[in-house]
Amino acid sequence: MSEHANSDLVGLILAGGQSRRMGRDKAALDWRGQSLLERARTCLQAAGCSTVHVLGPDGSLPDRRTGCGPAHALYDAMNTLNTKRAFLALPVDMPRLEPSDLTALVGAQRARAYRDHPLPAFFPARLHSKFEPPEHFSMRMLLEAYEVDWIDTDPSRTDHFANINTPEDFAALDKTLN
Repeated sequence: MSEHANSDLVGLILAGGQSRRMGRDKAALDWRGQSLLERARTCLQAAGCSTVHVLGPDGSLPDRRTGCGPAHALYDAMNTLNTKRAFLALPVDMPRLEPSDLTALVGAQRARAYRDHPLPAFFPARLHSKFEPPEHFSMRMLLEAYEVDWIDTDPSRTDHFANINTPEDFAALDKTLN
């Protein structure tokens, strides 16, 4: 855990996808001696999260609505945890993210995400159930419900936000780093 852990910041790892294009569980993929799940957990802890929950079938917060996407999973998790703590969410399949990419989001009074990337995302400490979601909604809709502040991505860091969705993406992971 980070020496700068914030007891008011909860990390959420989205690991509930079916990994159809990858053909196997992305969370278990090994990159540089760590599974993608371990990498995400380490990144959240280094960004200051005192607690980290995994959202998905094998996680600490099982996905209640399998197949409904990350917005439903996050909404359900924030309400299940029923806390006045802030949340920092990231998908398990963005292994290039660095703690500094996450800390740039933390501490705002409103939700915060990168303009071209609705994940990772920060949700401030306040009542998390104010949004009544429709049956189908997106990450952008969820963020807008929290009055999101969109921030620009540093052009030299755009590769940090690439999802690893296929075996080809995974094989090319180290080749595309800046």
